[in-house]
This record gives sequence, structure tokens and C-alpha cells, in this order.
Amino acid sequence: MNEREKISVEIYGQMYTLRVMPEEKAKVEAIAAHVNDMMHQIGDGQNRLDYRDVAVLAAMNIAEEYFKLEQKYGELLAIVDYEK
Repeated sequence: MNEREKISVEIYGQMYTLRVMPEEKAKVEAIAAHVNDMMHQIGDGQNRLDYRDVAVLAAMNIAEEYFKLEQKYGELLAIVDYEK
């Protein structure tokens, strides 16, 4: 059985230590990079937004991405079902 290992990721200037399975390390690092990128897209140059506001807006944007992909997935499943 694999043991979890600690990794450090940086998100919007803050370091976070996470415990992940070795086979999940690359995926977790990619997720952290995506969150970091989204927060920088929102927060860079926006002095009036604090860290929490940037995080909430990034979460909203990521949730929007998720819902769009979920909708497209449903549409593809409908096409596959129709083709059967």
C-alpha cells in the first residue's frame, strides 16, 4: 500500500503543504497551478480585492468552468445514446 507523501504548492503567494498519494502528485500540482493562475488572472492589478475576495471569485470562475464541461459532457452522452 502506498503511503501519502507531502508536497508543497504555492497558490497566490501562499505556500501550502498537502499530503497526497504518489500517483496523484502530478494531478494535485496541476490543480494547484490552475487555481494559482485563476487567482492571478483575477487579483493581479486589483488592489481593492483582498485574498479572500480573489479566492471566492476564482472559485466562482472554476465552478463555471466545471458546469460548462458538465453540460457538454451531458450533451455528448445524449449524442452517444442517440447513436445506439
